[in-house]
Amino acid sequence: MKVLVLSQKFANAAVSDHLSDIQGDITFVQGDNAAAVPKDPAQADVILAAQNCSPGFALSRLMLEWRCHPHTYLIPCWLPFERGSLDKTCLWPRLAIDRFDPQVSAEAFSEWVSEVVEWQQNRMFFSDSGILEHRSGLELATSLCLRRATGVLSFFDDDGSEGWFCFRDGNLVSASFKHLRKIEAFYEFLCMPSGMYAWNSGHNLPAEGDPRPLTQLIPDGLKLIYDANLLYQFVSSPDHVLKTTASQSALDDSASERFTEQKELYGLIQAGVSVSQIVEASRLSRPSTMALLSRWFSLEDIAAVSDQPSCPQCSVLIVDDSRLICRFVQDILAEDPRIRIAGFAHDGFEALQLIDELKPDVVTLDLQMPKMDGLTALKHILIRNPRPVVVLSAFTKATSRLTYESFKYGAVDVITKPAKAVKSFSGSVPRELCDRIVQASRVQLAAVRYIRRGNKSVSAGSNISPGDNGNVPGKVILLLCGAGGFPALLKLIFAMKAESLPLTITGVAMPKRVVEALVENLKKDSPVPVEEITGVGPLQPGVCYMMSTDDRYHLVDDGLQVRVEHNGSRNAADHFFDELLATAAAALKSRLVAVLLSGTGEDGLEGMQRVRQNEGQVFTLAPEACLRPDLPAKSISSGYAKEVTNIAGLSELFEI
Repeated sequence: MKVLVLSQKFANAAVSDHLSDIQGDITFVQGDNAAAVPKDPAQADVILAAQNCSPGFALSRLMLEWRCHPHTYLIPCWLPFERGSLDKTCLWPRLAIDRFDPQVSAEAFSEWVSEVVEWQQNRMFFSDSGILEHRSGLELATSLCLRRATGVLSFFDDDGSEGWFCFRDGNLVSASFKHLRKIEAFYEFLCMPSGMYAWNSGHNLPAEGDPRPLTQLIPDGLKLIYDANLLYQFVSSPDHVLKTTASQSALDDSASERFTEQKELYGLIQAGVSVSQIVEASRLSRPSTMALLSRWFSLEDIAAVSDQPSCPQCSVLIVDDSRLICRFVQDILAEDPRIRIAGFAHDGFEALQLIDELKPDVVTLDLQMPKMDGLTALKHILIRNPRPVVVLSAFTKATSRLTYESFKYGAVDVITKPAKAVKSFSGSVPRELCDRIVQASRVQLAAVRYIRRGNKSVSAGSNISPGDNGNVPGKVILLLCGAGGFPALLKLIFAMKAESLPLTITGVAMPKRVVEALVENLKKDSPVPVEEITGVGPLQPGVCYMMSTDDRYHLVDDGLQVRVEHNGSRNAADHFFDELLATAAAALKSRLVAVLLSGTGEDGLEGMQRVRQNEGQVFTLAPEACLRPDLPAKSISSGYAKEVTNIAGLSELFEI
């Protein structure tokens, strides 16, 4: 049996090593170069995605290409995430034998391969009644096509809605499901994730109208499903709100077979209406509706209102002693429909008064102000009337003491304001400012409040259950601080205790100069020793060690101690977390406890998979408690990481 491993080389090597003890006639075929993989069924019997390929990931389009191609759509796939996360943001024409599991162990994979062999022998046979989990719509349609079947296929979805298809000699004669008819009902059926069916052969069929051969409907439906999923290149979530543009080329083709339905669909795109609402209200199937939206995006007939899903507006209080800056920040924020300006304050005292009156969701705060400076105001805000604060100051470079102090005393984010003319706010800066303010408004308040040493309530709100808290003999903690993780990192360090701290290494996804400045500041008031890793040698418990993306080290465990050694082969910073996790997992195995604080992108997901394969544990701060929730959310949906509600809960992991 040929197993095609689709991934980058890093993950391919990991999977090959991990599954090397599988016995039997199995050949692993590497698929590093996706464009070079031929769409030929002889090239693979099963496909294994060795890294996350859910929507938004690099492999999602490649997996859909294989499943939706007429020559390869019956090749079973192992997908490394929970099925529920796929159904929310992807139309996947499922086979009953497809495996959804983030953990690829040799034993489980070998068992699945045996199931695939049996499925291959029986896939074209089905009983007169059953459930779609055991015979998917795609398999039923293929079987009826090959048998040139005549009869009626009835089916029910999970809501109890009934549908039916009439077939004669392998041709679709008529069909109905909810408001859908004929081929639209058939396209919807191909991507139904669950339900029940019943087959009645030789049923009295209605007179033939326009029979459609299944030999053509199946590949047409698969191509339509593939085109439908292209929609997620333009929006990352079905909750995004759409709007029409000045271009209306979508309405030019009046000769189209479904022009009336298309025109009605275009009319649904109004202010405040999301993708999911449009799909629900459409008279066409989900594949047809989403494929049309995707096409209209490519023609620039429609656009997303913003890159963020629709949500209530967040109110912002702007605090700056410069009225010019206040007016300019207002102009930027007012352009974003997610944001409402609550008011302005020009010193700390006025800010505290207006926070009591206006109760804004977010405060932007300058540090250099008369009467009461920003840091003093920040301390009062977090004590008197706690809410997310974004420091916006010209004095907050990444390596400055003021940046460190801002995070220490509870700021959610720190953004450097241009020191010269305000017109230097240009390019992507306004959009980034809006995004970071909106993200700050969603952060749980518990994540920004300062946790003082010795606070006995530090474990309040934890959702780590007994026996599942990372307390393994001789454990080593690998702490990952991605983009937006600085506030959480400082709060976590301030909650540590040197006398009970296991060996802790922190990978900070920032340049060396930033990490050096952070360590220098932490040494002055951290309750535990903090050291930057500057060379090879042994590491000791009770110390929090730090590495930057510029460092080229990996961990080694010789049975007596954990050491740092040079890693001359380390790739660029975009795989910093992946390679750090992978080398640590290989060295420490079940002793490793990885903890993710925040981050974006995909760096870290393959490494987490390696940790789990080597029986280590991975925890992540809940996305709603993160300034940058992208990577934590992906790690949870992939099944790699266990979610912990807040910083207080995470602090329990840092106990021997």
